Amino acid sequence: MPNQRKKTQWIIVLAIFMTLVSGLAVAQHNHDHGAMPTANSQDQKLLNELKGIDGKQAMELANRWRQKNLDITSFVTPDAVNFKFKDGKTIGVPLPDDQMVVSIAPYINKTHECATHYMSKCDAELKNVPVKVLAINAGGKTLINKTIKTSSTGFFDLWLPRDREITVSVSAQGKKATGKVYTYRNSKTCDTTLKLE
Repeated sequence: MPNQRKKTQWIIVLAIFMTLVSGLAVAQHNHDHGAMPTANSQDQKLLNELKGIDGKQAMELANRWRQKNLDITSFVTPDAVNFKFKDGKTIGVPLPDDQMVVSIAPYINKTHECATHYMSKCDAELKNVPVKVLAINAGGKTLINKTIKTSSTGFFDLWLPRDREITVSVSAQGKKATGKVYTYRNSKTCDTTLKLE
């Protein structure tokens, strides 16, 4: 029957149309929610770089990612180097049991208050500057005595023994500063108090 055939054809056309519309809706949903293969593969590549590394390597990696302007939040606590990804996933790489890192930014004119060092955003005044560093524990033992160049963010990292009060003296550009840093479980990982004078 002609009418029956025409009705069947319309049903087929409508089914094809609905399938196409449904496919477009799924594609748009995936796009809106960031389910793009390139983004996932980029994050997965970065996650793979974190596998099997220790705390010192994690600090180096965080500093490298900052130089590359990657959109990853990284910060260090007395216990771990932490990485937070755009999707909310956070990875913590433990620091050594016997050492803690303190990131130091000596300054001449300007500084900022800081307690937790964020490798991904902390910025200081003296960038790429050689600094003579002397670190001595409470018993008078010299822990560090060398020249360290500040990074492109104006900080340098000191790896120090845990549970200590340590006197740190720095000199740069003909000026000096001395202060104390601490390496207890509740201590700061960022020191921005050393004013060179």
